[in-house]
Amino acid sequence: MKKLGAVALTILLAGSPVVAHSVSAKEANVQVSKEQAEHASDYMKASGVITAVEASKSSLRVRIENEEGIEEVLIINEKSYLLSNKTTATIASDRLKKGMHVEAYTDKNKPMILIYPAQYTPELVVVKDENGQNVKVNKFDDEFLSLDKELKLTIAEDTVLQNQQGKAIGKAGLKGKELMVFYTATTRSIPPQTTPTKVIALDPLEQSEEATVNKIIEADHYMKDGVKMIPLRKVAEALGYTVVSQGHINGALVKKENRSFTITRGEKKYGLNKSLRQFAIAPELIGGNKTYVSEDFLDAMLSDQ
Repeated sequence: MKKLGAVALTILLAGSPVVAHSVSAKEANVQVSKEQAEHASDYMKASGVITAVEASKSSLRVRIENEEGIEEVLIINEKSYLLSNKTTATIASDRLKKGMHVEAYTDKNKPMILIYPAQYTPELVVVKDENGQNVKVNKFDDEFLSLDKELKLTIAEDTVLQNQQGKAIGKAGLKGKELMVFYTATTRSIPPQTTPTKVIALDPLEQSEEATVNKIIEADHYMKDGVKMIPLRKVAEALGYTVVSQGHINGALVKKENRSFTITRGEKKYGLNKSLRQFAIAPELIGGNKTYVSEDFLDAMLSDQ
């Protein structure tokens, strides 16, 4: 009788749902190759509690504090896709308030500037309500097992399936797409399984200007005193700037709309409109006709300030 009871208990635990936490692939001792991990998602996640919301001309600077107490900054613009994990519906950026818990998903191929606090321009932002649902963003195989091996989906008749524009789609519309999954409970099986309430097939990420710049920098840079030096003209033009050589100042004028940078080779200080800024390393001429600037200048060009 005791043996039979133990077997029954094992079966019950294996199939019974538990709220919230999924067992990670690592915890379940599931082997995930480096290549699988790399291709499991096109996004990296940052999460935390909002400590401040600052408005600028074209975006919101949302400061968050993560579980380790480290501050990070989210730049929310008109392209950011915001949702609530409670209603699974899109929300306006003006709903973001101090004290809210958020998860932000950013294209991992965007260049990252080595500044503190870390700054992201996320494509996806989820406002996490404590009474809301769990959210997972990942790619899934044909059997709806996430590529990181941490969650398997059972699509039910009442599971809402949509594309990112809110249009209803069938199961076929989920294939080959990165998915945003809303769910409440998982089984104790390995991998955990769930019947999601809603699945959104995300649009493919565009090859952004920033991603193009990242490839340029990977192919053409050098290090000086621990600082990465990047090609000024290639990077600036990829971001839509015009670069005009200024022989009389041994430098260049970098312009885009109402932003104008005046750079002089060999000098750390540079002009931004009527203000002065400073490079980490002074610009250098390499090969007789190519100016390199320290990577912190990329942040200045990308900033909306």
